[in-house]
Amino acid sequence: MDPNPDSFIKVSKASIPKAVAGKISHSTRAGLPPTCLCVGPACVNQAVKAISIARTFLSRDGYDVSFQPAFRDFNRHKANLALRVIAVKPKTPLPSEDEDELSISRTSKPNVVAGAICARIRDGKRVSITAIGIDAVANAVLAIGSSRVFLVENHLDVRAMPEFIVINKADKEMNALRFHLVAETFDEEHRFPLLVTSNPPGVHAFGQGSPSTVE
Repeated sequence: MDPNPDSFIKVSKASIPKAVAGKISHSTRAGLPPTCLCVGPACVNQAVKAISIARTFLSRDGYDVSFQPAFRDFNRHKANLALRVIAVKPKTPLPSEDEDELSISRTSKPNVVAGAICARIRDGKRVSITAIGIDAVANAVLAIGSSRVFLVENHLDVRAMPEFIVINKADKEMNALRFHLVAETFDEEHRFPLLVTSNPPGVHAFGQGSPSTVE
């Protein structure tokens, strides 16, 4: 199913995540969960932060949200992505601690990580990915996007529930993002595309926290 052209948010590297989260929450409450358009690792990072914040905002209304990435370029190594927000009500609890946790870095190869994700999902395991830093977060989202492609043959799809966490690394506390992955069978008619190449009109643009319209 193609994304709703009236519910796109263009996220830039200068976007304020809390402002984007407000737009995501408003649209979701109105029954139109948006799709975030991102070009470049920094934009992807801001969008994921915004979705994480929106999860907190919407939890007060009994909602939870996750996202599915689709590529906007035939080259799956480019961080040119559409992140479709998916709303669930009632709020979905986070998976239990029996997840297989994968760590991803700025130098990780997304396709390799995607292969590791798929192997675990095919074995019926729960998976999470932990990322520290802009490039690592972008690599995680690229890996999730590629895992969607790889799992088509298994009639499975993947969505991600991001959250902020603090981890200890080299005796230092560091902020990180953790992606809890949810694998499920898909209905072809309602499945979010793996590739979104259209350039929708009327995109909502968030620059320095102020919305404007891009024609």
